[in-house]
Amino acid sequence: YVLLYAGVMAYKYYFIKWTWRAVYIVTTMLNGVFSALQVLLIQGITFGISPFLFALGDDAFADFISGIQFLPTTIMMVHLCPTGSEGASYAMFTTVNNSALGLSSAISTVMLGIWDVSKETMASGDVSGMTKLTVLTTALQVSGVLFVGLLPKTKEDLVRLHSDGLSGSKIGGFIFLSITLLSVLYAIVVGILNIVKPGWAGES
Repeated sequence: YVLLYAGVMAYKYYFIKWTWRAVYIVTTMLNGVFSALQVLLIQGITFGISPFLFALGDDAFADFISGIQFLPTTIMMVHLCPTGSEGASYAMFTTVNNSALGLSSAISTVMLGIWDVSKETMASGDVSGMTKLTVLTTALQVSGVLFVGLLPKTKEDLVRLHSDGLSGSKIGGFIFLSITLLSVLYAIVVGILNIVKPGWAGES
């Protein structure tokens, strides 16, 4: 929580002058760099640092990044809430966030079968599968910057979205809810399979 708070303070006193798009691009790329450093950890290259401490760097920096992104995300959420529907909006945002976390875990489980990352293989000294998987997941993580253009740059842009012709579209709402529901169902199915049939996706 210390680094999370530090990230919030960093945005408040420094990054607040940046556009939201710039904030998300920079933080996503930095997070990708620290994620890619795990490749060095897998190869045993830690520059004299304890492997345990080196491994903590990724998670610790992720908290700092989350802190930087927290305020702009909150500001966008507040402006997107229709008057009188704050509770429903909060429930929707929470559901989307939780379904995304569940979906990412489910997809991660399926991806374990792409390369051989079984404990037997890694115990034998072959970490090529883990290295490739780390590179792939890092690339997917960074690919989020391709969609930053869909975000408003500032609060003024966000206000203008309310007057957009597509604002409040029933078709857009249906697509949004469908994707959210399907994500939750997929995560549930994968979770059940992990319990009743361990190793179904090819992982060990």
